[in-house]
Amino acid sequence: MSLPNLSFFRLVLVLLTASIIGLATAPRQPAQAADAPKGFDPATVKAAAALYDDVRVETLENGLKIYMKPVPSSPVVTTMVAYKVGSSDEELDQTGLSHYLEHLMFKGTDTIKPGDIDHMTLQNGGANNAYTTEDFTVYHFDFASDRWEAALEIEADRMQHLRIDEKHEFNEEKGAVINELMRNEDEPWDLEQKAILPLLFGKKTPYGHPVIGEREHVKSATAEIIKAHYDKWYHPNNASLIIAGGFDPDKAMATVKKLFGPIPKAKLPDRKSADRVARAKPVVFDMESKFEMPRLLMGYNTVPSANPDSAALAVLESVLSGGKTSRLFKTIVEGELGAAVSAGNSAGRYPGWFAFQVDILKDKDRNQVEKVLLAEIKKLQDEPVSPAELHRAQQSILASTVFARESAHGLADAISQSVTTNDLDYLKKYLPNILAVTGKDVQRVAKEYFNPDSRVVVWSIPGKGKGGEADKKAGGDKRKAHRRVAEGTAGSFSLKDAQRVELPNGLVLLLFENHRVPVVVADAAVRDVHLYEPDDKLGVASLTGFLLDEGTTAHKGPEIAELIEDVGGELSVGASGGSVKVLAGDRKLGFGLLFECLSKSNFPKEAFERDKNRLLSNIDESEKQADALARRTYMSMVYGKHPNGRPSSGTHKTVEKLTAVDCEAFYKKVFVPKNTTVAIVGDFDSKQVIEEVKSLTADWKDNALERPQTPAVEKPVDFTQKVISMPDAAQLHFFLGHVGVKRNSPDFYKLLVMDYVLGTGPGFTDRLSSRMRDREGLAYTVRGNITSSADLEPGVFTCYIGTDNVNFDRVKKEFLEELNRIRDEKPKDDEVEDAKKFLLGNLAFHFTTNSQIAGQLLYVERNRLGFDYLEAYRKGVAAVTAEDVQSVAKKYIDPKRMVLVAAGAVDAQGKPVGKAPPPKADK
Repeated sequence: MSLPNLSFFRLVLVLLTASIIGLATAPRQPAQAADAPKGFDPATVKAAAALYDDVRVETLENGLKIYMKPVPSSPVVTTMVAYKVGSSDEELDQTGLSHYLEHLMFKGTDTIKPGDIDHMTLQNGGANNAYTTEDFTVYHFDFASDRWEAALEIEADRMQHLRIDEKHEFNEEKGAVINELMRNEDEPWDLEQKAILPLLFGKKTPYGHPVIGEREHVKSATAEIIKAHYDKWYHPNNASLIIAGGFDPDKAMATVKKLFGPIPKAKLPDRKSADRVARAKPVVFDMESKFEMPRLLMGYNTVPSANPDSAALAVLESVLSGGKTSRLFKTIVEGELGAAVSAGNSAGRYPGWFAFQVDILKDKDRNQVEKVLLAEIKKLQDEPVSPAELHRAQQSILASTVFARESAHGLADAISQSVTTNDLDYLKKYLPNILAVTGKDVQRVAKEYFNPDSRVVVWSIPGKGKGGEADKKAGGDKRKAHRRVAEGTAGSFSLKDAQRVELPNGLVLLLFENHRVPVVVADAAVRDVHLYEPDDKLGVASLTGFLLDEGTTAHKGPEIAELIEDVGGELSVGASGGSVKVLAGDRKLGFGLLFECLSKSNFPKEAFERDKNRLLSNIDESEKQADALARRTYMSMVYGKHPNGRPSSGTHKTVEKLTAVDCEAFYKKVFVPKNTTVAIVGDFDSKQVIEEVKSLTADWKDNALERPQTPAVEKPVDFTQKVISMPDAAQLHFFLGHVGVKRNSPDFYKLLVMDYVLGTGPGFTDRLSSRMRDREGLAYTVRGNITSSADLEPGVFTCYIGTDNVNFDRVKKEFLEELNRIRDEKPKDDEVEDAKKFLLGNLAFHFTTNSQIAGQLLYVERNRLGFDYLEAYRKGVAAVTAEDVQSVAKKYIDPKRMVLVAAGAVDAQGKPVGKAPPPKADK
């Protein structure tokens, strides 16, 4: 329940993992239309403006507002019920109620028992999910277009008949919420975010506490308190129903009236009020970090989202941190002060805040980092941004808005957020307001809101906490939304219209035309990159991936970044290739630079040193993260001498010795046409694209490359256990399993169904989630799976749980009990049938965006499955029986020969150990 919804930063930490790059030739000069803003492609502006033109709006007598967005070509339907209540509406001694209630809304009503909602979703191959923010809570279902109305029955029932009591697992869910809270605290930036919000807003204001709540409040919450919160806010006149996708609006409206019309309206409480905070001097707070990398979080108070200045702040955000051309990337990352930097405005019903966030490289002067940030802010205040910089920022927002609305779900979510915090008109005017921003507007808001004397600064320093002006336990939580985890849905999508073309140099193209939106995606996969790394040069693939867009024989790195960002395109490169997403009119430019990076990179010296330091910092940081260290150790023990057991980023020792010559040699050896497949999906003509790619890759010559021979991987002779003691860890991260299967296993579909019976169901329908997560409240996350990692090389069968540090013996016992049960007892027929129904109904949701389709095409090609793969998939899953599931469980799962690795605040035997006391705050 923690996937982000409100954008804390549009590009948070993206610079750590992928470089946004773009177009290989000069920016195009689009033809102008009378109604198109100057400098912007009229076709794109028109397409973006039309996204919400045909939204039908209705209001029932009880106050429920309905927003219907038909998408005739969509095989799926998304429904969302958005309640205008979030953490900002809570009493200050009862925080976390909205998020806790979100969990409980899935536990049942007078007629719905715990597990029924997830079970219905499973049977219909759908998805259910929810998230909570400061200002609202949203519940949603995704189903195939022939079965979506079941969601409305559930939403109408729980809008008026929710049960919160012991029978409906109130206490069990409390354990899950607390484990979610602790899991977040094992991630970088969580405690920093919790420290800054009370300093920015004050502890007694709507935004001064975390969405997930204070731990003490969550622990002390009673069923009566949460029921009172439900009774206060959960009424039709405080809600909106959004429907998007392939449905008939007239029929939908008739159903809505029947189900929701009889629900009575209620008198709603008065809303709180909050003004923008004024501050006469900076506030600085130092806190101790358990991680390796120092961090700076700086915040300024701003305005509500409805304020006209929000558009200029959004553009300012893009200017500061919108990709590799952004000002902060140039000064912080290219200036070798930080591994990543981001900035962003976060606002809602009340005045929000603008944040600057820096992962500081080890041994760098933290005061210098703050000086650089303040200097960049002063530049914005002293002079307007240039026309080229302004256009680039606005084009990026325009393109990203179109990209985000590819799916029915994306459309529904955009409507939900807008109508709950503001109104539909706000959403329709968003892009026009962005495109109307001037350079002087950006300068003005920088002056208005970024007074250096009003800043709040949180320093997170490894091993050096001295306290500050606030209790570090009080605070917010990244303006993060908290969601129930779930999966996809149904349909009859087929890949049979895809084309496979092999070019003369050996490059394979997979093409699939999809003309619904003016977007094109090209996804290039370079095969088995990490298998080719020598043991003494581990990390060379990752470092090579960092460098692909840092310079080519045709463009310098900054030129590459400028070209893509000028048209709002996205192209990420990495160790295994790269992908580009552009508006359809920019196709040739995007393709040109993608292939330029894959075939003509030249590894400039200054970029090499910078990226090498970034990689080293990331490696050092991961050593302090319990989940990352446990997983890395687990994979090493499972795979032994097989290359898959090595850390993909390398080790500090191996990376430290790498040279630019090493990367260039690896690149020339591995990044060759015959080792590369490119999937191209979107709004294009295939014949034209084939000729374009032939031309772009004519000089990309192939070299002989043989796939390395890999050693066999065996299960251990006996049960093997390793516990890593990390006293500062908030949670215990527990991995259990052994080697799995290859994708070509004749038993793959039987194992796939087994996974969904055992530990991979939607919601909490599988055995592991149902028992350890849902009924017992031991975890926020628990899973077990053998098929998801199956590949040309053997994958792993892995069970994982993140739980309280006192639970080591208990979760070990319960995992082994469930593994033995699925081997020793034939599963119930309805368990198997429900898993099959989900898998067969779920397929359409793997193909709702061009990027998803491209990924599936690459998967099919890599595993030689053929374009009739979906038909074979349906046939294979449908044939599985309960006897098959038990048979493959016995054949492939061996509880006596497993590897167990856990990391947390435990000793070598798994017994909990105490933490060091937190630093005291200076008064």
